Amino acid sequence: MTYSALAWKNLVRRPVRTALTAGGVALAVAVAVSLGGFNLGYRQAIAGSIEQLGFQVMVMAKGCPYEAATMMLKGGTGLLYLPEEAHAQIRTDPDIEAITPIFIGIAEKQNYSLDGTPAASAFTILSGVELDSFRAMKPWLKLKTGAGYDGGRWFAPEATNEVVMGYEAAEYEQRKVGDTFYVSVVPNGKVDPELHAFTVVGVLERTGAQDDGTVFLPLRAAQTMFGRAAELTIIGIKLKEFNGIRMREFEGRWLKIPEVQVVSLEQVKGALVSLVGTAQTMVAAVAVIAILVAVIGVVNSVLTSVHERTGEIGVLKAVGAGRAQIFRLVWLETLLTSLAGAVPGSLLAAGGARLTDAALRHLLNIGVTQPLVRITPGLLGAAILGAVVLGLLAGLWPAGRAAGLRPVEAIRSGE
Repeated sequence: MTYSALAWKNLVRRPVRTALTAGGVALAVAVAVSLGGFNLGYRQAIAGSIEQLGFQVMVMAKGCPYEAATMMLKGGTGLLYLPEEAHAQIRTDPDIEAITPIFIGIAEKQNYSLDGTPAASAFTILSGVELDSFRAMKPWLKLKTGAGYDGGRWFAPEATNEVVMGYEAAEYEQRKVGDTFYVSVVPNGKVDPELHAFTVVGVLERTGAQDDGTVFLPLRAAQTMFGRAAELTIIGIKLKEFNGIRMREFEGRWLKIPEVQVVSLEQVKGALVSLVGTAQTMVAAVAVIAILVAVIGVVNSVLTSVHERTGEIGVLKAVGAGRAQIFRLVWLETLLTSLAGAVPGSLLAAGGARLTDAALRHLLNIGVTQPLVRITPGLLGAAILGAVVLGLLAGLWPAGRAAGLRPVEAIRSGE
């Protein structure tokens, strides 16, 4: 019988202990792989979502950069507004290549059953945009075609009852071109909500960014509906030359407008990465604890196995097995236990990536639509290799202890 076969036989003699030890390794590997996938994914997700905004600089009412980020990436709550006259002043700046005003509002969706009675409702993001400048800022936005979407178009700039829905918004609401979309809004200065009915004139193709969950309508229609004529939420700006010096010069020129801040999307990215970095540290701490527990579990399991088989090891030595052979046998048991946990743990992390992604989104409350967790074959391979190496290191002491047993004493101890 080969050493590998003998090592495996020794493991299956204690199936519960072996399963628990391998399970501990699997849990540690799953946590480590998920952490690694999060580390790979979240920076790309944040960077990708910010790039999909189409502009480099935001002018908005004063607040913190993170509020600015969530306002654009998710819609935010407690939205702040700045006077539209700021747009008229800033657009004359010679360093600006493109500029677009945006009004963001949160509305309550109203669904109706076939008999016309109200059904369940929820909230949605409405984005009022100036059509020409907005489309110029985001030329990649395309209208969906095919059954139910043919004839789709952008709304007329002066329309008051037309919307274009992002891909996910339309999918969630099961709306196609020509359908009616209802929302209720409490206008500024009023108490009672007002019901609005819109015709869906177009649905966007998937972008993988925040626009997928947004409903777009003309800027004036949004301002009127929310009772905020001549007010904006964001002014998106693309500079002719974007660098630190130009950004500081631009910011210095326009901070003179009261209650207005100029925010670089690099600042926004830094704020979000910093926020997520705190969560990453917490997850890393959990991963380290899980790995330590797994290593201790492997050491304890192999030590217990060696103790129970002291007499058996003594017999092997008495019939000619050397220290190196006993060491190799016990070390192989450690290797097989580590592999038995590492492979399923990696597969568990890969299979549960979407669940991990959803949990992190809920924890961090970040509205990026790109994956926060990216698990690659290289990451899985590195995790399995790391688990095996740690397992072998953990097996050095038990294997050395078994190899050092004296035959006669071992046989007596095992009686």
